[in-house]
Amino acid sequence: MYINVNEDRLIKERTFLMMVPLFALAGLLWAALYYYFGAKTAALIPGGYSVISLLSLAIYRWQKNFRLFRSTQLVLILLLPCLLHLSLGNFVSSSAVILWSTLCPLGAVVFYNTKAASYCFVLFMAAVIIVFFLENKIFPVQTALPEKLVNVLFVMNITTVTFLVFFVLRYFVNQNELVKKKLKEEQELLAAEREKSENLLLNILPAPVARRLKEGEKVIADEHRESAVLFADIVGFTEISQHIAPAILVENLNAIFTHFDKLVQQAGLEKIKTIGDSYLVASGLPEPQPDHIRKIADLALVMVADATQFSLDGKKPCEIRIGIDIGPVIAGVIGSKKFIYDIWGDSVNTASRMESFGEPGKIQITEKFFTYIKKDYECTYRGQTEIKGKGLMNLYFLHGKKEKH
Repeated sequence: MYINVNEDRLIKERTFLMMVPLFALAGLLWAALYYYFGAKTAALIPGGYSVISLLSLAIYRWQKNFRLFRSTQLVLILLLPCLLHLSLGNFVSSSAVILWSTLCPLGAVVFYNTKAASYCFVLFMAAVIIVFFLENKIFPVQTALPEKLVNVLFVMNITTVTFLVFFVLRYFVNQNELVKKKLKEEQELLAAEREKSENLLLNILPAPVARRLKEGEKVIADEHRESAVLFADIVGFTEISQHIAPAILVENLNAIFTHFDKLVQQAGLEKIKTIGDSYLVASGLPEPQPDHIRKIADLALVMVADATQFSLDGKKPCEIRIGIDIGPVIAGVIGSKKFIYDIWGDSVNTASRMESFGEPGKIQITEKFFTYIKKDYECTYRGQTEIKGKGLMNLYFLHGKKEKH
């Protein structure tokens, strides 16, 4: 937790500007008391301080030179109580009025810095010693103040100085606490926004990839030697979309894909993207996973079964086609704005072909993927089929898990 430099400066200025009029009022009160009881020379000193302080305050309002204003006030606070002490005689007859000078080093601590405060403290100690040796040697002896008044002034000097120190420090601390509270609230808001950004980033990118991007990695492109790729597509989407309102279409499509998102997350696989009504998933990346091939086979079976719970037009149950292949892929992040995590490779294209040349409600897989799962899953041979860009391929349909005996 820290306080902004500008906030700290403003707090100090406001506190000091509030303190000076209080000192000026105290000076006028002391001047009136001294004058009333015949100590006219002594009365001139606090009275003069009040006038000079108010004039310097007016000059500050005009010139906005806080450093000059602050330095002037600290010098006056140090020297004038010493002069007042000498004009009244000694520590007893002056009612320890020199206590007011302690506000100089204390004020320097609060409103300046520790280095300036150390200098002010040394000057204060020197002033006290000098005043001690100059008692009754500079000013002529005036009418002695009544003993009762001297005692009253003792109490007033002690209590007023203590009150001013307490009041100013309390105000200063309160202002700092307010700033700290404000900073804490801002930091909490910042943390909340950062968390939102983190969650948004994790919705776009896999966690390991997002972490690498935040650490400053510029180019992310990883080769995965064995990744299963699943393409799913909604049967009859184009035809259905021509007969229903766009808002309803998007709402229903969102419901289907949101459900698929949950299934993918539960399976610990990686959704890559959606393209129109197509849904692309990969396994075995961005980090190696045990049993990722079985996981994507299980996901395909659940997706086909669960799709029928939804409908695009509110009438016909939804049907999907799924195609799966396995092989090496390159995975990485492309773009600097609206970037995405994507995959490239022959198995990606082949999985897309398996889906587009498949049948509604079925999962079509390549021979290569079949060799990985044939011991644990029920599959039927579809035969050889001419696949665009691939030639004749042996294809299979995945139906379900084999029962264990």
